[in-house]
Amino acid sequence: MFQLFKQLLAQSGSEPVADCPALKLVNEAQLMSVVLMLEVAAADFKDASAEHDEVLSYLTSEYRLTPVDAEVVFRRAKELSSDSVCLHRFTSKMKDVSYPERLDLMEQLWRIAYHDGQLDPHEEAMLRKIADLLFIRHSDYIQSKLAVQP
Repeated sequence: MFQLFKQLLAQSGSEPVADCPALKLVNEAQLMSVVLMLEVAAADFKDASAEHDEVLSYLTSEYRLTPVDAEVVFRRAKELSSDSVCLHRFTSKMKDVSYPERLDLMEQLWRIAYHDGQLDPHEEAMLRKIADLLFIRHSDYIQSKLAVQP
């Protein structure tokens, strides 16, 4: 059965996203940041196409990726996000990220949540969980929310 699956992949002519060279342009913590952005975008159960553009813009400006490389990183993050069961899997990879960098990520997550013009209660709950898992103080969590609130 496994051989059949390998043959089907080989015949399709497309290489899996996980093997793309563009993924070497970001480290694991950066990729996990993108996964968290996608988790927040999906928390409201609405079409996330607007958030897609926001995440791609972030990848090209913050990580200085080309649009093509940004799309590859986005697709890999999407794969990881769709397979997720819990957030700890992603936040645990960010233990070595400095506190100011985690605060910057928190602000970006709030931007994703507010991108459609409204904050869904599910998005806010997701952000609270992420803040707890990233060991962000509650006062900083609130400050980051107020900093990007429309």
